[in-house]
Amino acid sequence: MSAQPYPRDPSRKEIVFIRHAESQANREGFWNGRTDGELSEDGEASLDLLGKRLASWEFDAVISSPLSRARRTAEAFADEVEIDEDFTEVDLGRWEGMLFTDVQAEHGDELEEAIRTKTLPMGGTGESLERLAKRAMGAVDRLFDRMADNQRIAVVTHGGFLQPVLNRHLASDGRRVHSFSANTGITRVIQQFGHVRLASFNDVGHLGARPAAFKTYVESGDRVLTLIRHGQTRANVEGRWQGRGDWDLDEIGHRQAEALGEWYGRHPTVYTSPLRRAASTAKRVALNGSVAVDDLMEIHMGDWEGLTTDEIMRRWPEDMETIYRHGVDLPRGGSGETWAQLAERVGLAIAGLDHDPGGHTIAVAHGGAIRAYVSSLTTTNDTYSESLFTPANTSVTHIALTERGPEVLDYSVSTHLESMQ
Repeated sequence: MSAQPYPRDPSRKEIVFIRHAESQANREGFWNGRTDGELSEDGEASLDLLGKRLASWEFDAVISSPLSRARRTAEAFADEVEIDEDFTEVDLGRWEGMLFTDVQAEHGDELEEAIRTKTLPMGGTGESLERLAKRAMGAVDRLFDRMADNQRIAVVTHGGFLQPVLNRHLASDGRRVHSFSANTGITRVIQQFGHVRLASFNDVGHLGARPAAFKTYVESGDRVLTLIRHGQTRANVEGRWQGRGDWDLDEIGHRQAEALGEWYGRHPTVYTSPLRRAASTAKRVALNGSVAVDDLMEIHMGDWEGLTTDEIMRRWPEDMETIYRHGVDLPRGGSGETWAQLAERVGLAIAGLDHDPGGHTIAVAHGGAIRAYVSSLTTTNDTYSESLFTPANTSVTHIALTERGPEVLDYSVSTHLESMQ
């Protein structure tokens, strides 16, 4: 297997967003916005890890916000950097350079209204969240328009800028269901066949197997669930719709699972789908064995199980068009499940798990099951979670289970695969 787990595809255009390394203002709790400033000591140290990781990604171009914290981050992995003002941070108006705690204490009502209405300028004289969203989405769409098929471009930008980009895929009403992008966090967005989809989110695997927010939530008494997709099977390679088909891992899949275990470590509380491809993967992260949960199984594909997409298209063209072009959520393969049934089943299974008293639980499942669950936390309007790419084999997704509801800390992180040969 190559050291690049994200192969290019002639039908795709890919933007890799990277939030800048930690600034001194980030560390001290200041809101910088358009204000420039130096990286912190830890931020500088993180650039070496980021640069080493991205050295083999082969970008066709690297674009940066003009602010020095972004430019310095881009220069850690690129010799040539294109500066684009459209990817700069939100203008915070009079709140620029203030401690966030002071903004809350002195301007809390105004801040709340600016967030709620999205039309009130931040800090009175800055940029509204509505204008930020228009600027951000316009910049992303223009970049996709300029790109040729099969291109991959990196954009080094800011946490505030990334919020509306993420809301295209992880939208919600009233409560943010995804964490704020971490410093040097990598988020991959792919345009294919007219759709823009989130392939991974907030990947900081170069800094460790668990994001910093993981420790924060566990120490505060919240639970964190790690969702892991099984390793590769022969059916994956052949493009077959596995569903409930009980395929085991192929040779590469076993190596992926082994790499996962070495990177992520073993844990005492591990649940798994009973299907062999999931159970075999669970063995690599389970300290004392795993517990099978039937409702973590993949979507039931009915008569489509084991067939390729081309075979299904030839035999059921009307059903495929109804589901995937017109958005009608029919039972798959006639006698299988709908996507809504899958999402409900997996959601109830996760809610019913007996979580580890230490606050961290692992569940090994399937691409469709994980994608359906994550999408169900959002208000994204699609009938088969088309705004999300299926998570990579043996990838890790962290979900904080808080009193406010689940929060997606990251999605489809597979750093451990990048060192496989």
